[in-house]
Amino acid sequence: MWEKMIRQGLFQKRNEDKMNSKLRVRIIDMDSGWIINKFQNKLCEELVNLGVDADISKERDESSDINHYPIYYFQDTKRVNHKNDTYMITHIDSLHKVDLLKERAPKCGMGICMSKYTMDYLTMYGVPREKLCYINPAHDHVIKPRKFVIGLTHKTHFDCRKRNEMLVDIAKGLDKDYFRFIIMGSGWDEMVAEMEKCGIEVEYYNDFIYDKYVQIVPTFDFFLYFGWDEGNMGYLDALAAGVETVVTPQGFHLDAKGGLTYPCETVDDFIHAFEKAADKKRVLVNSVESWTWENFAKKHIEVWEYLLDRKLLSELTKNRGYYMDGIFSVLPKEI
Repeated sequence: MWEKMIRQGLFQKRNEDKMNSKLRVRIIDMDSGWIINKFQNKLCEELVNLGVDADISKERDESSDINHYPIYYFQDTKRVNHKNDTYMITHIDSLHKVDLLKERAPKCGMGICMSKYTMDYLTMYGVPREKLCYINPAHDHVIKPRKFVIGLTHKTHFDCRKRNEMLVDIAKGLDKDYFRFIIMGSGWDEMVAEMEKCGIEVEYYNDFIYDKYVQIVPTFDFFLYFGWDEGNMGYLDALAAGVETVVTPQGFHLDAKGGLTYPCETVDDFIHAFEKAADKKRVLVNSVESWTWENFAKKHIEVWEYLLDRKLLSELTKNRGYYMDGIFSVLPKEI
């Protein structure tokens, strides 16, 4: 009985030591071209930042917990035991590559696809599902969305028909990260200054310059007019340039068939029209917002810790709902 308890204690201690020890990862340098090199370099950099003992070398390290191959077909197949090897699976464009993976997958720890599509495709063609997962690629997060350009091309009038005061209220209601203004026409100086104080980007021409006008109108994403006075002549030029219009539904604005993109009357109407367009762009931006190199590395760590039994499942699955790749493409759905 005492011997059994001692053995159990030693086993438990070894498991605790394994879970608490620093993860050691060797990334095999394939020197295969700039994009694969970028993957391996970014992965190694982020692993080190996350506290993993990681490096890149052209040679395997048998003392490492994991030997990771950025390209699957360069993996060392002479060894018998590959259970702690992982490898990245890029595009599969021939049956030869499928057959290669069918032969290698059972001998290795995990093949890491770049997409669910490729993982499902390989499974369909006979690669063991339990030997596959996917981790979506990352991007550098240096490219930001181009701001929508809102164009306004009339001068101010103080007889109320132009409703000049609406400009600042509309501008303040918009996300300044998604919109900027180009204004041509006299009398907007004070309102432009107020907008700029609020951090709103404005390109302002305080007089009508015809040659410049002809250049800037086609650069608008939206033509803005909130006056109520039969219509604005700039509306015609905006339509001729294929620019969407956010204007009052009045006068000859109504007679250009299909020309009135967003009919608006109140400040809230105008804000809602612009934000509706911004929401479409936000969906695109947010679709890859979490695809960072740090998360790319974290997902690899989770897969490796799963293979090595280094962490409890409850710890590995704490991010469920935040993403579906990585560890969640390895484990059964019921976990």
